[in-house]
Amino acid sequence: MDGTRYSGVVGGRQEVRLPGGGHTVAAGDRLRYKVYPELDAGLTYAATYVAVEVVFADGTRYAGTDQYGKPADAAGQGTAKILYADQWNDVQVDLTAAEGRTIAQLVLVVDAPGEGHAFAGWIDDVEVGPAPAEPDGADLTAYVDTRRGTNASSDFSRGNTLPITAWPNGFNFVTPVTDASTYRWPYEYHRANNADNRPELQGLTFSHQPSPWMGDRDQLTIMPVAAAAPLGDPKERAVAFSHDDELARPDLYSVALANGVRAELTPTDHGAIFRFTFPADAAGRHLVFDTIDENGGFASDGTAVTGWVENGSQRSESGVTRMYCYGEFSSTPTGFGPASGGRGNARAASFDVPEVTLRIATSFISVDQARHNLALELAGRSFEEIQAAANAIWNERLQVIRPEGATPPQLRTVYGNLYRLNLYPNSHFENTGTASEPEYHYASPVQPVEGEATELATNAVVRPGKMYVNNGFWDTYRTAWPAYVFFYPELAAELVDGFVQQYRDGGWIARWSSPGYADCMTGTSSDVSFADAYLKGVTLPDPLATYDAGLRNATVAPEATEVGRKGVETGFFAGYVSTDTEESVSWSLEAYLNDFGLAQMALRLAEEFPERREQLLEEAEYLRRRSLNYVLLFDDAVNFFQGRRPDGSFAKTPAEFDPEEWGGDFTETDGWNFAFHVAHDPRGLANLYGGPRGLEEKLDGFFATPELAVKKGTYSIVIHEMVEAQAVRMGQFGFSNQPAHHIAWMYNYAGTPYKTQAIAREVLDRLYVGEQIGQGYPGDEDNGEMSAWYLFAALGLYPLRVGAPEYAIGSPLFPRVLVSPLGGRPLTITAAGVENPYVHDVRVDGKQLPVASITHADLTAATRLDFTLGAEPSDWATLELPPALTTDDQVATPLVDLIPVDPGSPLFDDTSATEAVFESVTWSLPAPASPTLYTLTSGVGEPPAGWQLEASTDGTTWTVLDTRTDESFRWPRQTRPFKIPTPREYQHFRLTLATPAALAQLELLA
Repeated sequence: MDGTRYSGVVGGRQEVRLPGGGHTVAAGDRLRYKVYPELDAGLTYAATYVAVEVVFADGTRYAGTDQYGKPADAAGQGTAKILYADQWNDVQVDLTAAEGRTIAQLVLVVDAPGEGHAFAGWIDDVEVGPAPAEPDGADLTAYVDTRRGTNASSDFSRGNTLPITAWPNGFNFVTPVTDASTYRWPYEYHRANNADNRPELQGLTFSHQPSPWMGDRDQLTIMPVAAAAPLGDPKERAVAFSHDDELARPDLYSVALANGVRAELTPTDHGAIFRFTFPADAAGRHLVFDTIDENGGFASDGTAVTGWVENGSQRSESGVTRMYCYGEFSSTPTGFGPASGGRGNARAASFDVPEVTLRIATSFISVDQARHNLALELAGRSFEEIQAAANAIWNERLQVIRPEGATPPQLRTVYGNLYRLNLYPNSHFENTGTASEPEYHYASPVQPVEGEATELATNAVVRPGKMYVNNGFWDTYRTAWPAYVFFYPELAAELVDGFVQQYRDGGWIARWSSPGYADCMTGTSSDVSFADAYLKGVTLPDPLATYDAGLRNATVAPEATEVGRKGVETGFFAGYVSTDTEESVSWSLEAYLNDFGLAQMALRLAEEFPERREQLLEEAEYLRRRSLNYVLLFDDAVNFFQGRRPDGSFAKTPAEFDPEEWGGDFTETDGWNFAFHVAHDPRGLANLYGGPRGLEEKLDGFFATPELAVKKGTYSIVIHEMVEAQAVRMGQFGFSNQPAHHIAWMYNYAGTPYKTQAIAREVLDRLYVGEQIGQGYPGDEDNGEMSAWYLFAALGLYPLRVGAPEYAIGSPLFPRVLVSPLGGRPLTITAAGVENPYVHDVRVDGKQLPVASITHADLTAATRLDFTLGAEPSDWATLELPPALTTDDQVATPLVDLIPVDPGSPLFDDTSATEAVFESVTWSLPAPASPTLYTLTSGVGEPPAGWQLEASTDGTTWTVLDTRTDESFRWPRQTRPFKIPTPREYQHFRLTLATPAALAQLELLA
C-alpha cells in the first residue's frame, strides 16, 4: 500500500475532502478504507483519532460503527484504541442504515483531544460498495482465511504465520511462497512486492515450519511456469497475483496468476493433489520442482517424479533428516530435465495439455514409503474427493465451538483460531501397513543417524509407533495444551504420548521440538502440560513414562544444552538458577511451575500405581515444596523478582534494578512482566506483596506504567516484543508475548475479579483485529497458543493454574455458545447482558458459583454455565479467593538444606558436577535440627543400591533414621528425595552405604 498522507497539529476537529461521491447507498453496502496512523514522539496517539466520514446530499453525516462494533467517527476510533499506530488498519462501516441516500462526498476527519500535538498518517483504498456475502455456517472452513497472521515481520508481529493448507496435525504443510529461497518468512502478505506493488508467487511449497524464528526444513517447491523455457530461478519464474484472487482455506488453496495460470491444491496427511490450468496461448506448460538449496534431487521415469530434499535452518542440531517424495502426473510429460537457470538440482516436467494434475506424497523413510503413502491417500481419488475429505475433517475439528450472536469478525476469529490450534503439533509417523491394518513407523529425529542417507532411503533410525513433533512448550503450555485437553481430550492423549515417544527414543522430551532437540527457550514445560492433561482425566497410554519424562527434567542435570533444564547442576541445591546462567529468573520460575505440575501428577499416580506409591509420594512432597522456591528470588528491597548470584546475593542493588529494563535474567521481557510469574500459587504471590490488596496495587501499577520500548537492557536492539508491548497501550502488559498471558487473571486472587473481566474483554475486543488484511493477532501466534488464549477467554474461562484441574472465570464474549468437545460432553455457556463486561452472577446447572474458579470435573460434568453480566462491577466472587497452593496469609516456606556448603567436599559443595566414591560419611550441623527429607544425587559412577541414615545428639550414640534396599538411580546425576519416617532433632548424622558407591551430592532438608 502507498496511500495519501494526512498531517497537521491537533487543535479542534480537522477535515480534508476525499475523492468520491454520487453513490446511492443500497442494502449491504459498506464504506471501507485503510489507514496508517503514525506514532508521534509524545506518544499521544493523536493520529489514531481519524476516520473517513460520509456526507450525504442533504448535508447530514453518517459515521456508524466499524466492523468491530466501535464508533466509526474520528473521536470514537481514537477513544476505542482500535487502530494500531505505525500499522495499516482495515476499517469497514456498514451503510445499510442509510439505504437509499446519496453520498455527496467523503471526508477525512481528525478529531484528537488536546492541542499542539503534531499528527501524521496515511489513508488508502477508500471505497464504497457492496460487502461480500458472509458464510452461512454450513461449512465452517469458509470462515477461515489461512492468511490471517501473515501480514507480519521480524520487526513487528501480527501473527508471523504462513497460509498453510494441511490436514489437522498433519505430516506436511503446503503453503504458497513469495520467496522460495528462505527458511523464515517465505510468504509476505504485505511487502517485497514488484514494481507494480503486487506480490509475486514463486512456488507452492511443502513446509514443516513450526515458527519463522525456528525456521523451516525439508522444503520442496512446485511452480507452474507458462513461459517457453522452464524457468528455474525463483525470481525469474515469479508471477504477480492479487490477494483478491486467492482462496486460502485449510482444505483448499487456489490462486489465479497474472499470466493466466490457475493453481489449486488440497491436502492429505502425507501429501497433496495439485491442479494446474494453463491458458490456451501459453508459450509453454511446465512444472518446476525445486528446493531451497542444492541439497536435493529429482528424477522421473517418464510417468512419475521421485526425489529427496534435506535442508533446514537448524539442520545440524534439531534432528532434521531427509524427506522423500513420489508423485504421479495426470498426463505423461513430454519431457523431464534440468530447469532453465536457478539451482542446479531444479528439474522441470513439460506438458502439451492445458490442465495437469499432480498427486504427490512425501515420506521421511524412503521413496518406496512415499509411493505407499500416495497409494493409501491419493490414488484413484479426484481433486474434489480429496478436498471433500479434508473439508470434512476440518469441520469436525472446528465444530467444537458454535457461538450464537457472534459478529462476522468474531466468527472469523473463533474459527481462524481453532484452525491454528489444530495445525500443531504435527504427526511424524507413517502407515507402513494397509488402510485396514495400519502399522505405524517413523524416522526418529531424536536418535543419532546410522550411516549415510541415499537417494532412496533415510539414514535415520526407523522405529515402530507414533511420534509427534513441532512444538515450543514454553509458548504452548499456558493455553494450547489445556485447549487440546478441553476441546479434544481423546486426541490429547495421542498427542501427549507422541512426545513421550521422544523420551522413549532419545531419553528426553524436546523443549522446542523442530523436529528433534533444539537449544531454545527456557523451561521444560512439557512437564506441566502433560501433568495437566493427566490430572484433567485424559486417559494417557503410558502415564508412568509421561511422568518419568518430566521427572528426569526435574531431577537430572543434563549433559547436553538442548535438553533438560539449564543451571541445575547448582540450581537444584541452591533452590534457584543463579546468574551464571543466562535468563536465570526465567529458568527458575518456569521450573517451579513445572515442579508443581509434576508434584500433583505424582500424588494422583500414587493412587493408581501402588508398586511405586512410596517413591511417588516422596517425589510429590519434594517437588511440591520445591515449587515454593519462588520466594527465594523475591527481593523485598525492590518488590520484584530478580536474579541471585552464585554467592546468594541479589544481582542488582535497589539503585541498579529497573523493572522496565528488558532481557538479562528475564526471557523476552522485563521485571514487570515477571512480577506475577507464580501462576501455580497466586495466593502465595499475593502474600509476598502484603496480601490481596498488595497484589491488586502491584497489578494496578503494572497496567498503569507505560511501556516506552526504549530500555532494551541486554538486547543489542529494541526487539519486536518491546515495540508490540508498547503498541498494546495497556501499561507494561506485553500481551504480544506469552509471559504476560496470565497476568490479567491474577486480579481474581486480589479479590477484584471485575478487573480481570474488564481487561480480558478489552483484549478480546481490541487486539485480535485486522484479520481481513492478514493481521488478526497482537504478536507471534506460536503453535496455537495465542489462538487458544482467545478461545478460552471468549468462553469466560482461562487455565490460569496449569497443573491444577481448574479454570479461572472471566467474562464471556457471546450471548450463547455450544461447546462440543470431541469425546466429551456438550456444554452450553450463556451470558445475559453480553454487551457488558462485568460478572454479576454465575450458575453451574442452576447452582450459584461463588468463587472465580471452577474445577475441570465440575465444568465437564455440567450441561450449562450461565453468566449474568452488568455495566458496573459487582461484588461477585469477592468474598472467597480461588484455590492455590498456599492456603493462608503466610509467605511460603520452601525446603532448606540444613548442611552448610563446603566447597572442599564433593558431597556438600552444592553442585552435581563433582562426586565422591565412599562407603560411609559423617557430618555435623551447626546446631540441632529436625530434617524431614534427604536427597541423594547419583554421580556418573556406580550409584548405591542400599544404605542406612543414622543420627545422633552427641556424636556417640546413633539412631537409625532410615534404611533403604534395592534402590536405583535411573540416570546419572539424578537427585532423588527420601522421606525420614520419624523426624526428630539431631545435630550429627551418618550415611553408610551397603557397598562403596558414587554420589555427587547429599542434602538434609527441612
